[in-house]
This record gives sequence, structure tokens and C-alpha cells, in this order.
Amino acid sequence: MQILMKRRTTGALLFTALCTAHLCPTQLSAQDVLVQASKIVVAYGEGSTAATVLTDSALLLRDGKIAFVGADIPAEARRAARVVDYGKATISPGFVLAATTLGRDADLAEGALAFTPDLRAAEAFDPWQKELAQLATAGVTSFGLAPSPRNVAGGIGALAKAGKKQGRIETAEAFVGFSLTRAARSQERMPTSLMGALEMLRDSFKTARVGVQVGPDLAVLRQVMSGQRRALIHADTFAELNGALDLAKNFNFAPVIIGARDADKVMAKLAERGVGVVLAPLNPKARIADLELPKKLAKAGVPFCFAGRPDQLRFSAALAVRYGLDRNVANAALTRTPANLIGALTTVGSLRQGCGADFVVFEGDLLDLGSRHVATWVDGENLHGESPAGAKTSQTTNSAGGR
Repeated sequence: MQILMKRRTTGALLFTALCTAHLCPTQLSAQDVLVQASKIVVAYGEGSTAATVLTDSALLLRDGKIAFVGADIPAEARRAARVVDYGKATISPGFVLAATTLGRDADLAEGALAFTPDLRAAEAFDPWQKELAQLATAGVTSFGLAPSPRNVAGGIGALAKAGKKQGRIETAEAFVGFSLTRAARSQERMPTSLMGALEMLRDSFKTARVGVQVGPDLAVLRQVMSGQRRALIHADTFAELNGALDLAKNFNFAPVIIGARDADKVMAKLAERGVGVVLAPLNPKARIADLELPKKLAKAGVPFCFAGRPDQLRFSAALAVRYGLDRNVANAALTRTPANLIGALTTVGSLRQGCGADFVVFEGDLLDLGSRHVATWVDGENLHGESPAGAKTSQTTNSAGGR
């Protein structure tokens, strides 16, 4: 009986191995997807650098990533792939929301303590949070889940994405969040003033730099000083901005400032020290000076992007263009720049080989608010809009990367 059972088990294992190797190839991996369009923006340029654009071309998606682009797509892979053809539409990298709590400030803050640099925002992430469903409809394909600005040192932010059924964390430890704004000060705990917040941070960085004491909180500060982790600091007023810039200079790191309402008053410092900025969303009723701030930042060579609700990103970029911002810089502020500011440029913000298959499809110019938003794809899945019916096979790629 034992011999019979052994033979049956051996036979079953042999059958399974044969099926895996030869008989069931379609069960091994999902089919590649070839996404075609008359215009594909692989990446928007930085500063005055032109965007990388392909005409009448395609992307090959595999396992949620960009496997090949344009003329690099192998003919065999092209023939075997499922084709999605968006015709005369434009495919662009998906929008990146650099820093947000998705409306959950309280869950991403420590009420009793102001200094918690080692807390991880990823641990408070709710993959079924209803706000995730709003991202794809606004063209947002990834976002920086930031610690709350209620803490002077809020913790470690994560890179996250929405999904068909639930959201997920792409990178659990992407950047470190700090805050010098009024939200971080309280009469119920220290610090109660901006001076107190700066003193708390200076003392902590000094202790971390000496390296005598050890602990997870000081280890995070050492990572900031060594350049291993990007520091995002909430600061709005002239005094807060100067405090943040002086702190960064004293401890040798280049921060990203979130808010920066008075950035025009410290423009030279921002440019000189290589500081990036995450601006609050633009409002058409705002002061002209606020509406022209993106143009001034670009002229000074200060990289920037926008924060706010997902549906405010594209509107802010379009409004900035209306007030003088270069269109290429505005497009980069939706895609490449925020990815770079949170240290995620190798995975999101462009459609280069190896990046996530995160893109938006528009009929018309991306910054024309009258253009129809056709679809949003995240990790190779269509989360918003419908995929057009495509042929089962495609044409041969020409030398220019066309179909």
C-alpha cells in the first residue's frame, strides 16, 4: 500500500512538472500587453530639456512594468502580445502626488509626542481607504504617503499606489517628514513656538551627528544627513522657510519644502542650496504673485510640483501655464519632478524600461482642461476608463519606433 501511494505521488509530481514545463504555458505568466498610440511621452524633460516623445509607437507591458519601449520591442513579443490601441490619443506618464496624508492627518501623527522620526506611515496605510478610488479618476498613479505635519519630526513616508481591488505600498521607506508650521506647535506639549521646534530639531541632529547615542530615531536623522533619505519639511512663512534652510545648511542636506507660501522671499537661497518645493494647489482667485510663483521658481532653477487633492493637480499645472509657466515644466511638475523630489524617479514618473506601467491617456493636450481623459493605468492594469478593442497581433516596428 505504501509502495502504491509512493508511485501515485511520484506520478502526480511528474505530471505536474510536465504540465508546468510544456503543457500549460499560459498559466505561467500573464500575457504581455502592447499599448499603442499616435503619441507616447516617455518622459518630460527637466528644466529646459525637451520631453522624450515617440510618434505612432507602443509600450510593451509585462508583470506590471514597462518591459520595452518603441523600436526596442522584440518582434516575437509584439506578435504574441494582447494589443490595446488608443489610436490618435496621447499616452503620458501618470501623475505623481508628492506628499499627502489622504485626509488622515490624525492617523499619521503621534498626539503625545512631537518628535517621532522613526514612525512609519506605511504601518497606518489602509489599502481599502475610499479616497484611493479618487486617484485614478484624476490621473494620479502613485503618491507619497506623508507623515502628518502635526509632528515636528513626523516619521518615514512611503510611496504607495491604488489598485483594482486595493491599494498597496510600493516603497515602505521613501523619505522623512518634518514640520515647522503652526500645526506642529501646541500649548499642550512641546514645542509651543517656532523657536522651540527649531531648537528641538537642532539638538536632535547634533546628537545624531556625534554618534555616541544610538536608537532608531537618531538613525533616521543620520540617514538624512548622509543623503540616504530625502527630508521633506513643511514650512510656509518667511521665518519658517529661513529656519528650515538654515537647519539643512548646518547639517548638510538639501530638503524639499512643502507649502513654501513665501518662497519668493527666499528664492536665491532655494536655488543656491538645491532645494525642491511642493506647492499648495493654485486657486484662480489667488493673488497674481501666488499664481506667478511657479514661473518664478522655474526661472530660478528651483524644481517644484503641486500638492492638494488629486483633482487639483492638473488644474494647478494648467493655471500655472496660463500665468507664464513653460508647458514642458508644467507637465514635468505632474510626473517626473514629484517622483524625483521623493526619491522615486527610478520606479515612477516616466515610462522608461523597468518603471511601473503607470500612465494616463488623453485625447488632446494634457494641460488643456477640455481634453477628454480616456484612461488611467497603474501597474499594467486599467483602473479608470475602458480599453479599446484591439487586434490580436500587431504590425512590425519600424526603425523609428513606430508600429
